[in-house]
Amino acid sequence: MLEMADRLNPKGLVEVFVTKGKPRLINGSMLPSRRGIHRYRSCEIDMKECQLLDYFKQENIILNQGKDRVVETIGSGFFNLIARMAIGDRGALPTDQTIPKVPTSDMTGLYNEVYRDDVQSTVLDIGTPDTHNIKFIRIFSALDVPITSFSNQANPLVNEVALIMIDPDEAPLPRPPVTAPDSPDADEMAFSIRTFKSVPFQAENEISVTIRYTIYIN
Repeated sequence: MLEMADRLNPKGLVEVFVTKGKPRLINGSMLPSRRGIHRYRSCEIDMKECQLLDYFKQENIILNQGKDRVVETIGSGFFNLIARMAIGDRGALPTDQTIPKVPTSDMTGLYNEVYRDDVQSTVLDIGTPDTHNIKFIRIFSALDVPITSFSNQANPLVNEVALIMIDPDEAPLPRPPVTAPDSPDADEMAFSIRTFKSVPFQAENEISVTIRYTIYIN
């Protein structure tokens, strides 16, 4: 019996850049825009005017509901897009904030979301026999997130991130940021999540967390 080797197997990789100061995104050549999303062939995270404090790189968890929405999109023709990103502050163990919790694929969102906004840069790397991936990049600055959104306002932290899918027919892009405890639009849904070591996120220290989120197909 012949066994098929090829499988559509989406996976994810998350890179977290922690800086003092806010990096710049330098986009390469632009691809045709779709549904309000500007897509590029490359994007450089320019940190010349920042101080890199920490860097993490980990595989992510693609949620069951995210996989289901991709299948629904393929089967129905109604588009759902990864267009937003969210951060939260309860993705680490309460007893040791340096140890991330372990997400499971049946989750429907972050442990405690504090802020979400549109992806700033979408990078396509396709068209070759061996490369099939897309990158989503967003810079989160502590200066932009109200202190009232955090679980512990005396010690604001960031330790989890999610990619968010939207239905562009419900509301166009760009969409405004959402800060806890406000609720996002009903069509927005977490596609994948990743937890990481807690990052102190004080505005007075000008801390930024830049997320480069890669989804690739094996």
